[in-house]
Amino acid sequence: MAGLPETIRALDEDILAFIGRGMDWCDDAAFNSLALRVFEQQFEHIPLYRAWCARREAAPGGISSWAQIPALFTDAFKAADMCMFPGHAVRTFMTSGTGGTGERGKVSYDEGGLRLMDATIKTAAQAMLFPGGARAVLLVIAPSPEAAPAMVMSYGMNRLKEYFGLPGSAFFIDRDGFQLQALTQALRRCEADRVPAAVCGGTAGLLNFFEHCAAQGLRFSLPGGSRCLDAGGLKKKAGKISREEFISRCGFFLGIDPCLCVNLLGMTETASQFYDDAIQAAHAGRAPKGIKIPPPWTRTLAVDPDSLEPLPAGRTGLLRHIDIASRGHVCAVQTDDLGRTVDGGFEIFGRARDDRSRGCSLSIDEMTAPAGARDENH
Repeated sequence: MAGLPETIRALDEDILAFIGRGMDWCDDAAFNSLALRVFEQQFEHIPLYRAWCARREAAPGGISSWAQIPALFTDAFKAADMCMFPGHAVRTFMTSGTGGTGERGKVSYDEGGLRLMDATIKTAAQAMLFPGGARAVLLVIAPSPEAAPAMVMSYGMNRLKEYFGLPGSAFFIDRDGFQLQALTQALRRCEADRVPAAVCGGTAGLLNFFEHCAAQGLRFSLPGGSRCLDAGGLKKKAGKISREEFISRCGFFLGIDPCLCVNLLGMTETASQFYDDAIQAAHAGRAPKGIKIPPPWTRTLAVDPDSLEPLPAGRTGLLRHIDIASRGHVCAVQTDDLGRTVDGGFEIFGRARDDRSRGCSLSIDEMTAPAGARDENH
C-alpha cells in the first residue's frame, strides 16, 4: 500500500479488523463509525462523487448515520471509474453490460482495496460455504482468471480455490471454451476417490451443464459433503425455473444434498458478497431462512423507487447496499434490484428493468451454451 495516505492505511487496518471478527456478530455503533470514516475519505478523494453528494447537500460532518450516505447508481460506473486513487490501481474489473444499454462500467482497486475484498471473500465463505473447516475440490464453471482477467467472478472463484480448494481444483472455461470432458472426468474422480467436490459457477453455466448431462445421459453420485455454489440469477432464454427446480437438478445430476446448495449475490460494484444461509443453517442444525444474509460489514436497505427514501422492513423497493469494504471506490451503491429487507436479511424478486439475465451469469451462459443456442443470442 505504498504511496497511499496514512489515514487510508489506518482505515484499511480498522476495516480488516472489523471483517476479521467474522459473520456471527453485530456492532451497529462500530459499523456506523467506520462507514462515516469511509464516506469522509471518498468525499475528499473522488471529485465526481463529491459533486454528487454536494447536490444532495450531504457532506462529512453533516450526516450522522450510514443510512444518510448518498448512494451512487450502478449506471454511474459506466460513465466514469470511481476509484479513489486511480494512480495506484492494481486491478480493474468490468461490469457485465446488462443494464439495458449494453454499456460496461469499470471498478478499479488499489492494493489496500483488494486486500479488503480478499478478506470479505475468505470470511464470508468460511461461514456460509465452508463452515466447520470444510474443504473440497473446487470445480469451477466460470472462466479462469487468465481467460477473463476483468471478470470479478473469476477473481473471487480463484480466491475460493486458493483458500479452500483441495488438490484437483480447477476452472473449466478457458480461452478455448467450456471444457466439458475435463469437467466430467474431474467429477468422476471425486466419485471414485470419495473426495467432496464443490461445484461452483454462474447459475446459467450450471444449467447448461445439466442440459448437457441430460442429453448425454450423465449422472454423478458425489460423496457426502459435496456442495454447489451458484452465482447469478435463474433466468434462461427458455423461461424461468424456480429455485427449487434448480436445487432438484443439482441433486439429480450431481447427487448433492439439497441442504448444501447455496446461491451467491455478487456485484462488480461492491467488494462484498451476499450468500443465502442454506449451508450455514445445515451446519447449525436449523431450518434456513431462505434469504440473503448481509455480512456485518455491510448494510442493505430497500428504498422507494420514486423518492429513494428508505422503506420499512417487508416493503418492496429498490435494494441499496452500503459496504465499508468498498473503501476504494464508493461504499453506497443503489441497484435496480427489486427486493425487501426481512428478518435481518433481504430477498430479491427481480430487476426494475426487463433484462433477460444478469451479470456474470449472462456471460457464462453465453460461454457454456451449445453453439446453436449461442448463435441464437446474437
